[in-house]
Amino acid sequence: MALKRSFPTYFSARWNGHRPARSLFWWDLTIVGTLVNGVMGLISLILLAKGVDGSVWLALHLLLIPYNLFLVFSVHRNTGSNLIHRGGSIAWFGCTLLG
Repeated sequence: MALKRSFPTYFSARWNGHRPARSLFWWDLTIVGTLVNGVMGLISLILLAKGVDGSVWLALHLLLIPYNLFLVFSVHRNTGSNLIHRGGSIAWFGCTLLG
């Protein structure tokens, strides 16, 4: 039951600006987001090296785009975010698309 309650809270707290902008940018976007993208990218590369069909590893690699967009928009919606947070989130998102 705790998982059921914490899952919506995770997304709503970020979307509605209940997380400090600094924590949202540095912890959620930069550290956790980069780690999640790195792990999924590594799994995609392993599948590519093993000769798995291209649509499978590409879909796995692109699966995180909605989550990445959620993080970027959450940073932009946060009233405490400044120009560095907003610009950094867009740069980070560009790097995740290229990586």
